[in-house]
Amino acid sequence: MNIIRKLLAAAAVLAVVLSAAAIGEGAASASTSPSTSPVVYAANNDGWHGYVKPGHFYFGNGGSPIINSLRWKPWGSGSAWATGKLWIIKSNCYPLYMCPYYSRWAGVYLSTVRTHNGVRYYARMAVEFFVAGKARWDVGWFGANPYGGTLPVWRFPEVWPYL
Repeated sequence: MNIIRKLLAAAAVLAVVLSAAAIGEGAASASTSPSTSPVVYAANNDGWHGYVKPGHFYFGNGGSPIINSLRWKPWGSGSAWATGKLWIIKSNCYPLYMCPYYSRWAGVYLSTVRTHNGVRYYARMAVEFFVAGKARWDVGWFGANPYGGTLPVWRFPEVWPYL
């Protein structure tokens, strides 16, 4: 009877060790697998810093749009969708530090997966919002800074006529 208990205990220990090894191997292979969900870069306007399901996007300094309170629905291997609030100032308001921000509902759709240093990332962002009751989409791309900066940024149309 004692030998049966020892064999059962040894089998249980071996099963735990083998399952732990399999779990560790699965996690490692998942991080390099092509089916791994991509990240999104520059949620804090910080270049190649990657995020999964960020709560906000900051696009620049003083007067730049902000999207926050993001609630992600799916975050998949080819696209992601969230809703939140888009905060902007009225166009032609100067000086910027005195201009109030206004918010409105926004949808954020990430797509077009690319790779940087072996990391898959979303390179295209489409933002849906409403102006005067009509739906509008603005599309931005993550890439080189058009103003000569060293870090890549999200590039959208120069003028954001939100209000």
